[in-house]
Amino acid sequence: MHGLSILQMFDDDHQVVTVAQIARQIGVHRSNASRLAATLHALGFLTRADEAGQYRLGPQLIRLGRLAGAGNDLSRQAAGPLRALVRLTGETGHIGILDGTDAVTSVVVDGWHTVRMHSRPNKRSPAHNSSIGKALLAGLDDTEIRRRYRGRRLSAKTPNSITSLAGLLREVELIRARGYAVDDEELETGLRCLAAPITDAAGTVVASLGLSGPALRMTEAAVADLAPHVCAAAAEATRAIGGRAEAMPPAAAPDASAPSRHGTTPAPDGGHRFPAASR
Repeated sequence: MHGLSILQMFDDDHQVVTVAQIARQIGVHRSNASRLAATLHALGFLTRADEAGQYRLGPQLIRLGRLAGAGNDLSRQAAGPLRALVRLTGETGHIGILDGTDAVTSVVVDGWHTVRMHSRPNKRSPAHNSSIGKALLAGLDDTEIRRRYRGRRLSAKTPNSITSLAGLLREVELIRARGYAVDDEELETGLRCLAAPITDAAGTVVASLGLSGPALRMTEAAVADLAPHVCAAAAEATRAIGGRAEAMPPAAAPDASAPSRHGTTPAPDGGHRFPAASR
């Protein structure tokens, strides 16, 4: 278990860890931490960094990651509806899964607009700050959400970020009612996103599918236009993995014969914020 705890120390902001940090994290003497790191290095899970006593993730994890990606039926099967959605709208598309209180992007399909959102697979974001994360959290009951956030601080990435558990619970209640989540510049200023859940045969939310784009183009009117298409793509992805797509929630089903207005004529900026739960 110590080995897994060491590997979980790495993220976008911590790509190198020291033996001293390992010792503090897992609560062992520095000599024991050094032996654990050396074992992981010998197995290929860590590689030595430039400075003595520092480590990076190793090639064995790259190999395992490739195997996981190749065998990820959910991502592979749900990617078709996402690609179709991106072709229709021009915005960058994502499929994400929930890992604790993080949203992890499993699939990214780049949009065709010149100015677009750029991302990558395996990117982690705080679930409470992102649309794919909030769509996933809305699939949990409130008791489970409270359990996951017990003792945790809800970090603020922008002035719009949700920073309280009460605010998050109000937000997920809204998401459940309308069937999709909106990130109103909560993760990054100038970026707006929306996402809808993907469910399995038991009706459990197992992933979410969404779009991200510049806030100047992803206005309130544009989001209202895109929401039915996102919900329809998520429903199609649900069917693709063997789940049962329920009737679409408040966002009316799109006319399959009509292209999204957003793809050709961006809606004018309404100049006001989206309705949302208080932070």
